[in-house]
Parts: sequence; C-alpha cells; structure tokens
Amino acid sequence: MVREASPRLLLVSLCGWVLLAAGEGLWSVPLCSPSPTLVTSGAAFSTVYGVGATAVLAALLWLLMIVAMTAPLLAQPIAQLRLRSLARRRNRSAGLFTVAYLLVWIAVGPILLAAPNAIAVMAGAVGVPAWLIAVVIAAVWQAAPLRQSALNRCHRVPNLAAFGPEADRDCIRYGLLQGLLCAATCAPAMLLPLTAPQLHLSLMFVLSVALQIERLAPPRTPRWTLRVVPGQAAAPVVFRSIRGSLR
Repeated sequence: MVREASPRLLLVSLCGWVLLAAGEGLWSVPLCSPSPTLVTSGAAFSTVYGVGATAVLAALLWLLMIVAMTAPLLAQPIAQLRLRSLARRRNRSAGLFTVAYLLVWIAVGPILLAAPNAIAVMAGAVGVPAWLIAVVIAAVWQAAPLRQSALNRCHRVPNLAAFGPEADRDCIRYGLLQGLLCAATCAPAMLLPLTAPQLHLSLMFVLSVALQIERLAPPRTPRWTLRVVPGQAAAPVVFRSIRGSLR
C-alpha cells in the first residue's frame, strides 16, 4: 500500500499556498472564506452555481484552496491508479480521477462556505463566539466512529478496469468516492478556519498539514476516541518512522 508523500503533489500544494498567500493582501476577502465582501463568496457561488463573475471568482478561489489543502492527500489513490493502469493511459486515469474529485468539492463548497453564517446566527442566539461552536462541531465529529470508518475507507482501492470505457468509468467513480470521503473527514474541521477570518489562511495551512499526517497513519478500529486533533494519533507513528530513517 502506497502511503508516502508524493514530491510532485507536495509541490502542487506548495504552489497553491504561495498563490493564496500572495493574493491574500490583494483581495478584499480571504480567498476561500465567507465574508461581507466578495458578496459572501459569490453568495455561496450565486446560491449554488448561478452564473455571475463574482460566483466564478469565488469558485476558482475555492478550488485553489482545495488544491493547496488536499493535493498531498491524493498521493495514495493516484499512485494506485497509475499502478493499475496501462502505461499509455496513466495520465488519462489520473486526470479523470482528479476532475471527479474536484467536482465533489465544487458541490460541497457553497454549503461549507455558507455554514459559518448559520453558525454565527446560532452563536448570537446562545451568546458564545462562533469559533467555539465550530470547535465543538469539529471535535465531536473528529471523535466519532463514523469519521474513523470514512477515514479507513480512504485507504481502500476498488477494483479498477485496465482499459476501455470501463476503465474511464472506474476512474471517475473512484474520484467521486475519494472526494466524498475526503469531504466527510475534512469539511467539519474546516469550519474553524472559516469562522476565524483573521487567522483563516494560517489555520487552513496547519489543518492541511495535520490531515496529511493523519492520512499517513494505518487504519484504526472505528470507535469513540479522545484524540480529537487531526493527526494526533498518527504523530507518534510518523515520528518513529522519521527517527528510524535517520539511524
């Protein structure tokens, strides 16, 4: 099973973060967060994909953030696709997988970007900071067995046809599945950066690193846990691996 980080995907991620950091001072809104400016991220993509320049810009910035955050997480599935594909169609398989994966995040984007507004209303009603509610939501989901089950499924590779239309279909299905599983495991944790615009980019970067460390760890039995920080359970495993490689 391939679990090493991919240098190419790490480079793609790094380029994404550089663009996000460079653009943070140029735009009137943190690049993927909801805000009173940029019409609240294109009014959540113009209320789910209505046509408009603002919505297109918000969608592109959202995709840039997703690429920066999740590109390293795709090392294992893309490596498995390439191993199971004929040499002449490896790039095609990876491309179809990636497009399908990003389509899931495009669908999730408006919901996730609109969620902080609902959290802010709830926070105002109960008299607590919005970020505190986001932390509670993320922590409960992080501790839940259902999340660990979804995380375990991220490591599974379905049967993939080697050629023909069936191979294209399987690559698209695999990309959609990975997108759904990644959104299920990552999206609730993204609520904290989205409810803290001043620290938005920094928190997103820290979260991205933590999720990458978590993905490198072996699957665990789904059960309630007190390890609610992404990557907390995997950190000792990664540390031992690094220490062993230095000997």
